[in-house]
Amino acid sequence: MKNNLREKIVRIAAGVTLSAVLMTFGAGSSLKAYAEINGSAPGLLINNSSDSSDSSNSDSSSNTDSSDSSSSSGDSGQYSQATSTNPYIVPAATWVTPVATHGQALYVVLPLVNMYDYNVRDVIVTPVLSSSTDEFPFEIDSTGFTEKIETLVGEKEQPDRNKRVQNCVWTFRTRDTVKSGYYRLDYQVTYTDPLCEVHNCTISTYVKTVGLPKYGTTDGYEKDTKLSTPRVIVTGFKTEPESVKAGEKFMLTLTMKNTSNRTAVDNMELDLTGTVTGKDEASSYAAFLPTSGANSFYVNSIPAGGETNLSMEFTAKADLEQKPYVMDIKMKYEDDEANPYEGEANVSIPVHQPARFDTSSATVEPSSINVGEQSDVMFSIYNTGKTKLYNVSVSINAPSVEPALAFVGAIESGGTGNVDVMVTGVAPTEDDGVIPCTISYEDESGNVTQETKEINLFVSEYMEDDYDYTEEEEEQTGMNPIVRNLIIAVVSIIVLVILLTVFFKIRKKKKKAKEEAELRELAEETTEEEKNDDQ
Repeated sequence: MKNNLREKIVRIAAGVTLSAVLMTFGAGSSLKAYAEINGSAPGLLINNSSDSSDSSNSDSSSNTDSSDSSSSSGDSGQYSQATSTNPYIVPAATWVTPVATHGQALYVVLPLVNMYDYNVRDVIVTPVLSSSTDEFPFEIDSTGFTEKIETLVGEKEQPDRNKRVQNCVWTFRTRDTVKSGYYRLDYQVTYTDPLCEVHNCTISTYVKTVGLPKYGTTDGYEKDTKLSTPRVIVTGFKTEPESVKAGEKFMLTLTMKNTSNRTAVDNMELDLTGTVTGKDEASSYAAFLPTSGANSFYVNSIPAGGETNLSMEFTAKADLEQKPYVMDIKMKYEDDEANPYEGEANVSIPVHQPARFDTSSATVEPSSINVGEQSDVMFSIYNTGKTKLYNVSVSINAPSVEPALAFVGAIESGGTGNVDVMVTGVAPTEDDGVIPCTISYEDESGNVTQETKEINLFVSEYMEDDYDYTEEEEEQTGMNPIVRNLIIAVVSIIVLVILLTVFFKIRKKKKKAKEEAELRELAEETTEEEKNDDQ
């Protein structure tokens, strides 16, 4: 009895210690730790009161399998390791082989670390599932097992490898019919490097399972008599054109490979679905739409170790933001014995938005200047595209003006940048007065684009308003300026006198003519009256 009590105390102490370790590595503070002290690797379980009967059965099965666990403890080292097909995206040293008990829930934590110098983004991790208990120990009770990490920090940004670790966590429920032993778990990893190139790799780990005795054991080995599970993965893809632009069509070609060296896959169906975007369910839509209306492939057969290329034309939605979008690939296929299998894969397709802008009419004030004078040039730049414009600048360079530069900066989609620059005339205009303004901007990748806008500004040679005679000019005219001015004054007076004389003479004639007319009228009236009196 004392030995049993001592064993229980040891088990409790080991479980508490393991809980602290797992919570330190990101397993979560709300979980309960469970350690099986019989030579196997520790795991993380979620205890469920409804499974008390199964727990008692598992205890008995654990006792019956203790000799088998002990015999395999010498080989447990290979099952405590996690490997990757990519030497740079690898499992962290904090990986712990979990222990899964039949009928119970389990958290599987996959720590990832980036060994590149630079950051990688849009990291998508998807476990390879199977409906067969011989291949996959957990129930498939959910449709989404994909985990996404926005950014895996590289060595240049964070030299400490432990601080670069990020965890992917899945909640699985162990099948009631699981076998005791070790199962291999594969994860398909897709990520995008700084050059927007998408890469794929596979990470493999193991999970120790504790099942009921009646379902047997896996023995921890893959027997030669056991038919390997055929797995189909995406080894690569390409788009035509290479750069996918929003609102345009593109051809997607996938390279699918049967990784099994023994078993062919037949009767294969693939469904491709682009990322669903939208603020709510009513306005949601797929980022990529197949031009034929159907998004499914059918492949009759892929031989063992063979590859096949599948192509389909899509249209990228016109209002997509400029970023990578995930294309989900769901697969259903059969092996040579018509056993059904399912699988999932993902590819990340970067979508580019064309940069567009417009400008207002330029205001040039004044529009005509002399050499050495300045004119103010003003206009607005409107970002009419759906992508941000970076490092926007305007330069003015022409033979008639001094080079000028105006830095506007970044202009958001739908935003406006204002240009206000002073230009100085340095030489007379020898053409029609058209001066080019070069508008330059960069996209997210740092590619520079330049466009030209023309303004009208005329530069003239400087002319003095006052004109002074020189001695040489006096000699050429042969007249002193004072004498000339005097003659001009005398002539002006004479002309004025003549004009006044003519004016007064005309006025006098008009007055005399008026008086004579009045006298004639008076005489006629007098004659009229005399005639009337005689009658």
